[in-house]
Amino acid sequence: MLAAAGRLPAMIDRPCSKVSCPDEAEATLTYVYADSMVVVGPLSSVVEPHGYDLCARHAATLSVPHGWEVVRRVAWGP
Repeated sequence: MLAAAGRLPAMIDRPCSKVSCPDEAEATLTYVYADSMVVVGPLSSVVEPHGYDLCARHAATLSVPHGWEVVRRVAWGP
């Protein structure tokens, strides 16, 4: 697919893990099965094999199984 003026669209370095979501990832989700916990934090600096990169919309609206806890971590510093 060509963008305006015949240029290719910019590639997204880390896309959202949700199927068919074209947005860029802004957060990383990981599961802590032993504690029935989902942790959502800033985008990890490297791709984690057991993490899921999510765009801002999916990170904000995720749902978890009944009885599970969601922990949201925020980035500190610049």
